[in-house]
Amino acid sequence: MANQDNEKNRVAWNEMAGVHFDHPDYRVKEFLEGRSTLKSIEIEELGDVSEKSLLHLFCQFGLDTLSWARRDAIVTGVDISDTSIELAENLTRQSGLRARWVRTDVLDLRDKLDEKFDIVFQSYGTHHWIEDLNKWAEIVSHFLKPGGRLYMVDLHPIMGPWLESDVSYFKKGPYLYSNEVDYCNKDYIVRSEHVEWQHKLADIVSALIDTGLTIEYLHEFDKCCYPRERDWYEKDGYYYPPEGPTRFPQLFSLSGRKR
Repeated sequence: MANQDNEKNRVAWNEMAGVHFDHPDYRVKEFLEGRSTLKSIEIEELGDVSEKSLLHLFCQFGLDTLSWARRDAIVTGVDISDTSIELAENLTRQSGLRARWVRTDVLDLRDKLDEKFDIVFQSYGTHHWIEDLNKWAEIVSHFLKPGGRLYMVDLHPIMGPWLESDVSYFKKGPYLYSNEVDYCNKDYIVRSEHVEWQHKLADIVSALIDTGLTIEYLHEFDKCCYPRERDWYEKDGYYYPPEGPTRFPQLFSLSGRKR
């Protein structure tokens, strides 16, 4: 990510992190009472993580990271936001769980961390913050042990054009935003300017293949990880519009193995 865009997104996420932390949809109080924030897709597909080292990219303030720790993974979380990492450290102390946190842009992680992991994990609302998919894929591969696994579950790239009339599925961007309604707290306007990119699903998969990962599967789902609109309803931890499951994918997951 270019330095200027990096700084814009760091500032924006510092603004959003506190808003999200206090919002009831994140259920921080319930997490501290023992609730896991992980959803059924990643629990079922990633499987047993006990005693495995897990690197969580774009971890925000670490609720999912710490939920993997509750399943006995040895976790490290990475995020660009200073506020998010401070909140993650506080949650670690309050929960009594063990975790390590790294504050950096993911694309700069090789300068901050020297270790290999059994699992690189990434989830829900991440790929559109990555400018350079090839560099991201190299980061993923670099931090995996031989035989290690990338597991990713995220918003489907088709969602960008569906939500934004000026976004093309085939145009990477960058797309510049400011004074936008927050995706979580729809009564809050995110004042900070931030930058996003549009990536085709084929480009995400191809970048990982080009860096030497073997793609084990690619799945698509007709449900979302958060309510897109105020009238969406929740069922089994996922969200649907009033008419029910959509006719197009909202989420995808993939698993890739380092040779």
